[in-house]
Amino acid sequence: MSLGGIEALQEALKEAKKSELSDFKFQIVVLQALISLKESHVSLRSRLYNVERLDQEPPSATQEDAPVDHSSMNNKSEKVDDDRLKAARNNFNEDAVKIYQEYYSDHLSEGQPALTFRQTVSLLTQLDFKYYGDGKYPLSHYLREIVGNANSVTFPNFVQAISMSISKPIPLGYKEGFEDMDQDHNGKLDAKEVFNMMKQVSDSCYSWADVEDFLSSMDMDQDGKMDYAEMLKAFYFTT
Repeated sequence: MSLGGIEALQEALKEAKKSELSDFKFQIVVLQALISLKESHVSLRSRLYNVERLDQEPPSATQEDAPVDHSSMNNKSEKVDDDRLKAARNNFNEDAVKIYQEYYSDHLSEGQPALTFRQTVSLLTQLDFKYYGDGKYPLSHYLREIVGNANSVTFPNFVQAISMSISKPIPLGYKEGFEDMDQDHNGKLDAKEVFNMMKQVSDSCYSWADVEDFLSSMDMDQDGKMDYAEMLKAFYFTT
């Protein structure tokens, strides 16, 4: 994070202190400030890309972007049944994100940290998420814009593509902020990662107990960490 970004967060925290917020609420302000800052960095890029594509034909799909053969995949989608997937599509909320998280994880091979781009396009096609919300352009082209040249697609990017397909795009700042804090790239925020972020943006003294209390309040599956679905429930779906 740039020095200017840290200074912007510190200003937000000073304002929070003036409001005499409790420690718990103050920690939430820290995370919300980070998310807002990241969103401001990516929103202009996203708007320019979307406007640019309105009057252009989408690029031709490359071999890398083409869906893979379904039979060659580690297909374990039966673990998430069709009824649950249908419910997730019809009601996009924190429960839906959890279902998609299960579906995403079911298709990871042992030791595989993230799906490849081709695997992701194939899964989105299986789920009938083929186009951007306007039905005009293949969703894979927007997914490529999100992940850049990376050959892997993390779960935050996977669910971002789904939200775009159903015309309920999650602000990009949420996934950008989450991935900034996820220093070991395992898809979950532990106490150390949250604590390090808080030290970076605040001159207040926090104990491990403060951080653990904060995480436990967000931790739906009680694993001591906060995954992306839990973060969205706390900061996005409650607004």
